[in-house]
Amino acid sequence: MTDTMQNLFIQNLNKYISHYGIKQAFIAKHAGLEKNKLSRILNGAQSVTYEDMQAISNVLDKDISYFFQEKLELANLDYKDSTSIAFYMGAVDESKEKLANQVFDLLEYMDAIFAICKKLQKDALEVLDYGF
Repeated sequence: MTDTMQNLFIQNLNKYISHYGIKQAFIAKHAGLEKNKLSRILNGAQSVTYEDMQAISNVLDKDISYFFQEKLELANLDYKDSTSIAFYMGAVDESKEKLANQVFDLLEYMDAIFAICKKLQKDALEVLDYGF
């Protein structure tokens, strides 16, 4: 693989993770890479292997060819404005905007609950490792 292709992959990968706010730690963990190695790859301090590219692409649920595009198209997923949900419910009015905000709040609470459950499961597994 040429240096140009590797550079394009890294450039597009950096754009992608920056645009969608994906944490390097998440990618490293799920791709089976050391965090420091991924950081060096993203900074161009270390070359990236085809296997690493494939693993990273799989984590992001993309085909490896996606990151070789000359012009990477990134969808704008700005959901901070509740009117984007209200728009799909018809004309925006105060009650629909309030409902959209409640939906966002519910999703944030659910996310926090799932994170707590995952942490509790991890802690339980660690306790089981000690034979209790």
